[in-house]
Amino acid sequence: MDDYLRAVDWESLQGPYGPASDVPTLLQTLRSQDSAARAEAEEQLEDHLQDQGLVEEPAAAAAPYLIDLLADQEAPDRLVAYRLLRMILDCVELYESPRPASDVPTLGELASQRSDWWLSRSPEWRRHGGYQRPVTAAGHAAAYAAVRAGVPTYLQVLQNPDPGLRLGMAHLLAAFPQEWATMSPVLAQRLSVETDPAVAAEMCIAAGLAGQPSDGAIVDAVRQWRGNADRLLHRAALIGLVRLLPAPDTALLAELADCLMDPVEDWESQAGVLVNAVASALGGLTANSVPPLAGLLLERMRVPDPHRHDFLALRLLLGLAFPDGPLPDGAAFDDLSPLQQEVVRVVIDARLLRQGPMMPRAIGECNLPNTEEALAAWCAGQPRSAT
Repeated sequence: MDDYLRAVDWESLQGPYGPASDVPTLLQTLRSQDSAARAEAEEQLEDHLQDQGLVEEPAAAAAPYLIDLLADQEAPDRLVAYRLLRMILDCVELYESPRPASDVPTLGELASQRSDWWLSRSPEWRRHGGYQRPVTAAGHAAAYAAVRAGVPTYLQVLQNPDPGLRLGMAHLLAAFPQEWATMSPVLAQRLSVETDPAVAAEMCIAAGLAGQPSDGAIVDAVRQWRGNADRLLHRAALIGLVRLLPAPDTALLAELADCLMDPVEDWESQAGVLVNAVASALGGLTANSVPPLAGLLLERMRVPDPHRHDFLALRLLLGLAFPDGPLPDGAAFDDLSPLQQEVVRVVIDARLLRQGPMMPRAIGECNLPNTEEALAAWCAGQPRSAT
């Protein structure tokens, strides 16, 4: 890869500190036998490849070298390549879904559409000529594509005896649903023989985040972990199956609803990561593919818990109840469907609008009154005030 490093015009790539002229030397240092030198190079690369959580130009150019390092069985530390690739992915801002386009919007896409509608009516945006949904910046798209090019390597390293490497590869693969046809048989084979519970859980979650309705080996491989005594692994299998099964069963959806509404104190913790994975997996489904889910979420939200935050559940529930988007201006409570009316009642009775600023906005995105007083008055038949 030294020839590759020499071929890149690093001086033309701008990072947080100017031209990325130091990056090739830092990348080469990752192969040093000196662990302190590797650690220092990794720390400096983190500063060169991103700034304040967003990727910089050199990230896309660095990714091929990192992928090659990851594949190098003689490298002193292959996990350093994984950590930097993961950092690049974490700092990429994508505004377009990486999933293949579908005729029916997913619950996640419906949430994005409601948000766009809300912003388009914002007085602030109107003063600036109207709202336009942002598109992915060229540098971010290039960085994502550069890391995606490593999928064949990630699948190869997924066979490695080191559980740390296998865990890392499963995490990277979850970001590339476009590669599902390629990764599905490899995940199925690995899951059928995996012995490390944490690795098996990460592979099941990868299936839940990147998977598409499937049958055969991959479904059987994920299903074998359902009911495992390890609670995390059992729930990870449910996350995988909800994306793989064309019609997830009600018991599976009920357990995921429980998981989604677990109180979380630290969103960086294992519990927080799992709840976010559940929300992402369910957000990739369409409203008509999980008809029992609305009732399951409503049942749980009727019982308030001061330690719980219901935003992720509410966002999914609104997609299930308002699949056609925000209500038309002037709509009355009596115009709502029974499910929509029940959602509004739960919002009032469980005092969900008190759970932080995102809750009123989520309700407002459906063109509903988004304060407790206004929503209660509207339900009682009083016309909504003009906004």
